[in-house]
Formats: sequence, structure tokens, C-alpha cells
Amino acid sequence: MKMLLAIFTTVFISTTHAEIFNIDTGHADIGFSIKHMMVSNTRGAFNTFEGTVDYDFETDTLNGMQGTIQAASIDTNNDKRDKHLRNKDFFNVSKYPEITFRTSAVEKTGEQTFKVTGKLNILGTDHEVVLPITINGPVEDRRGFKRIGIESETVLNRRELGITNSPAAVISDEVKISLQLEATYK
Repeated sequence: MKMLLAIFTTVFISTTHAEIFNIDTGHADIGFSIKHMMVSNTRGAFNTFEGTVDYDFETDTLNGMQGTIQAASIDTNNDKRDKHLRNKDFFNVSKYPEITFRTSAVEKTGEQTFKVTGKLNILGTDHEVVLPITINGPVEDRRGFKRIGIESETVLNRRELGITNSPAAVISDEVKISLQLEATYK
């Protein structure tokens, strides 16, 4: 009983200051870059997404993140290419309209840096990915909202995520992912 009480107290104390910050999509970008024909980078973004960040601003502790991307919002600034990326050769958005991420573990690696492990669900399958995260802030704006910035850059293998169309000589297997997010709490 004492052990159970100690665990409950530890969990309660460690989460008493945590706040849920909502991603401000007007000040956020989920981008990617991939080599085409091994000579140039094609850049793109997903324009429709939402998410939350569980962050304790008093102790600079990231507890978790979750988000949902609407796969059909892929935008590479080329309508023909975007239409192809939405079909069954790539994202198959009619069958898998959402890409989701949910944190499974967080490790603090520096003052405001973290290694976030989570499940990225793409094409209906969960894949474990690790994101290096930097938290900027918090700051308070003139309306009383607390704001944080979330930055991450990583490289994922598209074939490991189930996107296997096209040989690597046409489009690289490595996809550079960039998250530039702002989140608010009131």
C-alpha cells in the first residue's frame, strides 16, 4: 500500500504544472524534402493538421505530443504531382486519410531538448520513430497566452514507412522531415 501511495504521489507531483498547449496552425509548418533523380530536392508540406503538446513550463519538461495530419493536404507546389502523391501509389488518401503521431516515451537530453519516441501511423500501420525536439520559450503574449516553439528535424526512410513506389534512383528513400510549430496555452 505504501508503495502504491508513493507511486501515485510521484506521478501527481510530477504532472501538477503540466499544461496542454494547442498547435497554432497559423504559425506552424510540417515540411519535407526528398531528392528527385538524385540531383535536386523537391520540397513540400502538409497544410492541414492539428495537435497538442503536454509541456510543464515551470520545469521545462516535455511530457508528450500528439498530432493528426490530413494526408490529402500534401502540397509540393505542383498540382499534377500532388494528385499522384494522393493516390494509391503513395499516400492512398481515400483509404488512409490521416497520418497520426502519439508519444510513447520522452527523454530529456538538454536544458530544453528532448528525444521523443512515438508511433507514427501512416498507411494504417504504426512505425516507431524518434524525433529530436527543441522547445523554445515559453513566452507570454499581450493577450495572456503562453506560447512555446517546437522544432525538429529528422530523416525517415519512406520504404520503411510503406511508401515503396518508385526506385531510389527516381526519388530517394530518405525523406528529410522538418517541424516548425508554435503552440499556445491560456
